[in-house]
Amino acid sequence: MPIPVICVGNLTVGGSGKTPVTMALQDLLNDMGIKVCVVSRGYGGKIKGPHYVTQSDTFSRVGDEPLILSKKSSVIVSKNRKKGIIQAYKDGFDIVLLDDGYQNSKIKKDLSLVVVDSKILFGNKYVIPLGPLRESIQKGLSRADAIVFIINKNCDISVINDLNKSYNIKIIKGFIYKNHYPKNTKNLKVFAFSGIAYSEKFFNTAREVGYNVVKTKEYPDHYPYSSKDIEKLKNYADKHNLKLITTEKDKIRIPQRFHKSIDIIDIEFVFKDLSAIRNRIINFLK
Repeated sequence: MPIPVICVGNLTVGGSGKTPVTMALQDLLNDMGIKVCVVSRGYGGKIKGPHYVTQSDTFSRVGDEPLILSKKSSVIVSKNRKKGIIQAYKDGFDIVLLDDGYQNSKIKKDLSLVVVDSKILFGNKYVIPLGPLRESIQKGLSRADAIVFIINKNCDISVINDLNKSYNIKIIKGFIYKNHYPKNTKNLKVFAFSGIAYSEKFFNTAREVGYNVVKTKEYPDHYPYSSKDIEKLKNYADKHNLKLITTEKDKIRIPQRFHKSIDIIDIEFVFKDLSAIRNRIINFLK
C-alpha cells in the first residue's frame, strides 16, 4: 500500500472488542500528531464508497461502527478497502487504521493486531459454522504481529501466558473501562437490550456498574430497530417501572425520537502499557 496500514481485526465473528481498541488507537495516533484515517467496509451500510463519514450520515448508509469511529478521526467507508486506503493516501493522511480487514489478503499490513477478549477467547475453537472462528487459531495468529488482549474482571491471567507460549506471539494487554453512564444507578431496575455479537457481555457490564437488570432482550448483531420495536420495549418497561438501557452502538440504530428515554453505558479501552504500542508504531514508521 502507498501508506502505512495498521490492521485491527479478530478471529471470531464479532464481539471481541475491536471497535473500542480501534478508538484507543485513534486517540493514541492523534496524540502523537499523526494524521490518521480509518478505512472500514461499513458493514450493514448501503454506500459502496470511498465515502467520508459525516454527521449527516445514518447507520443504514455507512453502518453503525463507522459512525462511532468518526467521533475520533476521519473515516472512509469503502466496500473495496484497497480503494479506501488509496483515497486516504491521496488526501494526505499519514496512516490508515484498517477496521476489520484482517482476513483480506489483498492488502499488505504494516502492523496486524488481533483483538482477543478474555471472556470469549476463541469460543469452542471451531470454525464457522460449527463455531465462531473465521479461520483456525494457528493459521490466523501466524500472520499477527501481536494480540491485543482485553482483560476482564476475574480473568485468569494464566491464559495470557498460555497464548504466548502456544503461539509465540507478543501480547499487548488492556482493559475496558465503563464510563459516561448515568450516576446513582445502584440497584436501579432496568430492562437491558442489545443487538451486538455477544449481548451477555453488555448485560454483565450493566450489572457490574450497579444496575439491577430485571429483564434482558437480545436482537441479532447490527439489528436495525424500528419504531415498533422500541415502542414495544418502552411499553413493557413503563408497565413494570423499568428504565431502558442499551449500548452506544445500538443507540445509533434506534430512531432519534426515542434517544432521550434510553440510557447507554459507554465503554473505553485503555492500554495497560501505552508505550509498548507507541514504540511499535514509531518503529515501523521510521
